Amino acid sequence: MFIKSKLITFIGAPASGKSTLASEVHTLFKTGGYNSILIGEEATDFIAQYGIPNTPIDQITIFYKQSNRENMFIGSKDYIVCDSSGILNYFYFRRLFNNPLSDKDIATINHLQKEILKSLSKWNYIFYVPPIPTNPNDGVRYHNEDDIKNLDMWIKSYLEIENIPYIDLSKIDYKKRQDYVVKEILK
Repeated sequence: MFIKSKLITFIGAPASGKSTLASEVHTLFKTGGYNSILIGEEATDFIAQYGIPNTPIDQITIFYKQSNRENMFIGSKDYIVCDSSGILNYFYFRRLFNNPLSDKDIATINHLQKEILKSLSKWNYIFYVPPIPTNPNDGVRYHNEDDIKNLDMWIKSYLEIENIPYIDLSKIDYKKRQDYVVKEILK
């Protein structure tokens, strides 16, 4: 039986609580009797296996693996909750190029940008999650506070520039976000 799946993703800089929020939302769906699955962040697995992704090919690989994870359950789950979106790879990817850009660099950047924009049509809900003031040196992340602030600014700007529909969770207390997200999706 084919199910009309709803894809839900959280987008934001490191230390924004995307993984925690996605897990909480998934748990609320499951305990509410909904057919839901939580899709983890491919970048976490990549880093554990290969180290910090520091080439454009690393980021392209992560993007396609993340996209495959997201697509795997379309049609079999009601809610596919992703703690991160392949969109985020663009920001890490783009930082790996120096100026001036070569023609090859431009072609590579354009390719990933095109794939990301094509992937947007599959998302039912994109939630922007701002960084939570925390210690970025928690042994999991490799970003410093300036990296986090810059990535957050780039992400928010990209969403606006590309006119990507999203729900901004900035004004929702982080302890109440999971309930807000579930209510938003189920309304």
